[in-house]
Amino acid sequence: MIKMFTAFTEEIDDVEQAVSELLGQLDLEHKSLTNSLGIIHCYSDFVESGVIKAISKKIPFDTMGSTTISASASSGVSQMGLSVTVLTSDDVQFISGISAPVTDSVDAPLTELYNRISAKFPEKPALLMPFIPFLLHAGGDEFIEKIDALSGGIPAFGTLAISNEPDYSRSYTFYNGEFYVDSMALAALVGNVSPEFLSVSVNEENILKQKAIITGVNRNILTTINNMPAIQYLESIGIVKDGDVTGLPAMPFIIYLEDGSLLIRACIGDAGEGGALILCGAVPVNSTIALATMGFEDVVNSTEKKVTEALAAAKGRGILMYSCAGRNWSLGMQPMVEHEKVKECLGKGDTPYHFVYSGGEIFPSRLGDGRIVNHLQNDSLIICIL
Repeated sequence: MIKMFTAFTEEIDDVEQAVSELLGQLDLEHKSLTNSLGIIHCYSDFVESGVIKAISKKIPFDTMGSTTISASASSGVSQMGLSVTVLTSDDVQFISGISAPVTDSVDAPLTELYNRISAKFPEKPALLMPFIPFLLHAGGDEFIEKIDALSGGIPAFGTLAISNEPDYSRSYTFYNGEFYVDSMALAALVGNVSPEFLSVSVNEENILKQKAIITGVNRNILTTINNMPAIQYLESIGIVKDGDVTGLPAMPFIIYLEDGSLLIRACIGDAGEGGALILCGAVPVNSTIALATMGFEDVVNSTEKKVTEALAAAKGRGILMYSCAGRNWSLGMQPMVEHEKVKECLGKGDTPYHFVYSGGEIFPSRLGDGRIVNHLQNDSLIICIL
């Protein structure tokens, strides 16, 4: 089984003070078991100030993670904070690595990474945990599809890096203190672990009635819908006016796949030419598309319901949660309310957890025939109980 505990700091500039705070909360000498893994999420400033490198040097096992726009854990919450989550066990191994940079295709870097860590597997892992870079030229789903093919469909749960800049240029993944803009970190959990998964995205009643067919894509660029430029189509149904797409990031794109499963995609914005749109992941040609609304109450109520459900299932185990940045954008002037709702639902802090905003949520979906398919989701809250 896995034991989980966390640490949290808001100290960005004083590296020595930040490391002291984190190590004091972690108390690794007394809490760590035989095998451990550290998961770090933080505001981008912590990477650039040197805190990530400094704390990773002091932790005597592998650390990995990604940047976020805000984070909370059982030990703290902040828009500009850093959380360390430690998974530790006597009967679970944590085998991890970092890929070479993905400059074009994901194939060679991910194949080399997976082969390198899988050579150390004593048995088939129960779970993979990917931390994926936010790249405009390669959607996160390309990473997931490749890992799925390499692993034979081992359940995957993780997140995409994100940052607060309009161009997401300070979105980093990290591994053992080094940070990357174009490399994926991956961990495999092998042994006595039975993860449980929960998720929530868009309420059925929030999906608009108009549906159309996706007729043109280029990786994660949506070029045409119903054989019209994507923006022109959205203008035709009254969603966009005069080419202004600034409101689209708060509207989930619902994609109905031919296998019966469903994807949620967030729109980053105008691709800059030909009326195309940049999405946070690829969508297949000939799939059906609809748009949905997501408001303040939708986010808060769905979080309360799903986190309460997770607490009942956890029975003292740790809970990892990733919520899409699109859900955060729907909260308007109260960007921390989802964090506050999670803390309220989990009570006095007896349940270790982290709650982190995501640029894309990696989740193992169960199809109607019982098969597990790993998908990149947007506008979702995903939960893993360990």
